[in-house]
Amino acid sequence: MNKPLSSKRTGFLARLDGARRSLKSAERRVAEWVLAHPEELITSTITEVARASEVAEATVLRFSRTFGFKGYQDLKITLARELVPPIATIDAELKEDDSPETIFHKVFQGNIQALKDTLDVIDPKEISRAAEALKSAKRVFFIGVGTSGPNVVDAYNKFFRLGMDCHCYTDSHLQMMAAALLRAGDVVIAISHSGSTKDPIETLKVAREAGATTICITNNALSPITKVADIKLVTASRETRFRHEALASRIAQTSIINALFMILSLTDPERTLKFTRKIEKAIVSKQY
Repeated sequence: MNKPLSSKRTGFLARLDGARRSLKSAERRVAEWVLAHPEELITSTITEVARASEVAEATVLRFSRTFGFKGYQDLKITLARELVPPIATIDAELKEDDSPETIFHKVFQGNIQALKDTLDVIDPKEISRAAEALKSAKRVFFIGVGTSGPNVVDAYNKFFRLGMDCHCYTDSHLQMMAAALLRAGDVVIAISHSGSTKDPIETLKVAREAGATTICITNNALSPITKVADIKLVTASRETRFRHEALASRIAQTSIINALFMILSLTDPERTLKFTRKIEKAIVSKQY
């Protein structure tokens, strides 16, 4: 059993320690687990906490709201601020007295490590399944919100060059509306670092019910989004211990997209070159 970071509890942990005996049995189990594993909670999904506490996910959510949080993620962020030095919330590897050269080196090494770790954890069979689904896809939809948005747009900018019928949505309402109109033969790729963001999860549910093949790119193999994805592509990024935006993981995500793009490009090189020449001819007037 992990011990709390400090025997002196302050803020939320102190409030929780004083209130746990008045909680209902299920929520009390969550409270006792959190008090014993506060640092572990920072890196855990709601699914993992529910499993460790032997309760339902809804109980963890209810527990969070009992203490005035908007939801589980709000609880995690608050606890991280209490337990982690401020500089570590920017990057756990960086120090305030690091030189610019040292920071530059650490950032690059962190990105390199994220790619190496992703190579170690990703399932080659899932990559092959994703490639096959994309090859036979009638339409391809890329979705994601927040910090996943840029990678969604980047994916679209790559795949439409192959002459594929591609679409991308970073607006939660539009992606849900588009999902409702999907049909068998369509493919949806959702990018979500945490795998716990509601919008892509709900969109994949609707897409799946409509008959589309669903694919997720996420950093957590046990996250809720994996439950609604037919194909799971998992990244690995060590920075996620305290950081919310997960910058290094975005490089791993776009590398997966790049790999799938190259697999499809080389499936039919002549077709790829034909579209490449058409695009080059069209944009030549845009260059000096």
